[in-house]
Amino acid sequence: MAGKDNTASNRGWLTRDVGLISFSAFFADMGYQAVTAVFPLLVVIKMHEPAYVYGLLLALSYGVGSAVSLAGGKLGDKYGKKKISILGNMFIPLMSLGALSDNLWIMGALFVLGWWARYFRSPARRAWLVDVSEPGQRTKVFGFLHALDVGGGLVAVAYTSVLVYLHVPFSQILLLTVAPLLVSTACLAAAGSGPKGRTPHPEAAQEEGRGIFSGDNGLVLRALLLSATLFGFSFYALGFPIVTVAESESSPVLGIVTFGLFLGSSAMAGYLLGFFHGRRPIRTLWTLGYLLAAASSLAIGLSYLLHWGLWFYYLAAAGLGFATGSVETFEPVIVSVLVKARKMSSGMGWLSSSRAAGLFVSNAAMGVIFVFSQFDSYLYAALSATSAAVILSVADIRKGRKDAGP
Repeated sequence: MAGKDNTASNRGWLTRDVGLISFSAFFADMGYQAVTAVFPLLVVIKMHEPAYVYGLLLALSYGVGSAVSLAGGKLGDKYGKKKISILGNMFIPLMSLGALSDNLWIMGALFVLGWWARYFRSPARRAWLVDVSEPGQRTKVFGFLHALDVGGGLVAVAYTSVLVYLHVPFSQILLLTVAPLLVSTACLAAAGSGPKGRTPHPEAAQEEGRGIFSGDNGLVLRALLLSATLFGFSFYALGFPIVTVAESESSPVLGIVTFGLFLGSSAMAGYLLGFFHGRRPIRTLWTLGYLLAAASSLAIGLSYLLHWGLWFYYLAAAGLGFATGSVETFEPVIVSVLVKARKMSSGMGWLSSSRAAGLFVSNAAMGVIFVFSQFDSYLYAALSATSAAVILSVADIRKGRKDAGP
C-alpha cells in the first residue's frame, strides 16, 4: 500500500482530467466575463439606467445564487459531481441571450438566470477537481484552475475592448459569447468523473456522520465561512470600477481595460501562489487576500476622490486582482482539507453560498451608495474586507497556538 501511495504522490499534478476541467473554466470565462464587462456599460451608459438598477440585478444574481450554490453542492454529492457540473454549465449561455431583447427586465432576467446556473455548477466542479487530484498537489491544481479561469476572462476583455473600439453593437458582442460557453461544456463532458465512491473505514464513517461543522475542523470552517461572507460584503462586481474609470476618463474602452488589469493580476496570483508551499495557507488568505483587497478598494476610492489619475486606478485594480487570486486559490484548498471526501461538494457549496450571500449585500449596497458617493462605496468595501481579515486572523492565531501544543 505504501508503494502505491508513493506512486500516486509522484505523478504529475497536471493530469488529463485536471486539464480538461481547468480549460472548461478558461472557455467559460472567455464567454461570461465578456458579458460581465459589457453589461454595466449597456445598462448604465447606453440605456441610461441608474447604477442601483445594475446593483439590484447583481444582488439578485448573487443573493439567490447563495441558495442555488447550496443546492448544487448537495446534489453533486447525491447524483454525481460531473453530472451537476455539466447541467449547470449548459445554462450559463442564458446570460448572453439577453442580447436578443431590448427590454431591460427580460435582459436582466436572463442575465440573472445565467449567473444562477454558474453558481449551481461551481461547488460540484470544485469538488470534482478534488476527486481527480492528489491531496499534496491541490494548491497547484486550484492555482492553475484560477489562472486559466481568469486567463479566459483576459481573452474576453481583449476581444471585447477591440469590438467596443470598433463600435460593434453591445448586443452582437453578447451573442458572440455563446460559442466559448458551449466549448466549456464540451470540455467538462470529455473529463473523467474521478474515483468511484468507496466504503470508508468504520472510524471514517463515524466522522462522516458528525457533519462538516463538527470538531476542531468544523470551528475553523465556520470561521472561514464567516470571513468569506464578510469578504463577500466587500467584493463588488468589477462593473463599478469599470463605470468609475469610464466616466472619469470619458472612455468606455479605458474602463474595460481596468477589468483586464484586474484579471491579469488575478491570473498571475493564482499561478504563482499555486506553487507556494507554505504551511500557513490561512495566513496567506487573510493577508494577501482579504487585507490586500481592503487596501485596493480604498485606493480606488481615493483615486476617484483626489483625482490621482488613470494609472493609480490601474494599480489599485491590479492589487484587487492579486487579492482575488489569493482568495480563489486558498479558500477551496482550505475547504478540501477541512471537509471529509463524501461531503466535499456540500462543503464547496457552503463556501460558494457564503460568498454569494455577502455579494448580495455588497452589490445592493454598492449600487445605492455609488449613486450618492463613489468614494463612500469603495470605503464601505474596504471596511468590510478588513473585518474579514480580522476574523480569519483570530482563527489563524488560535489554530497556531493549538497546533503548537502546551
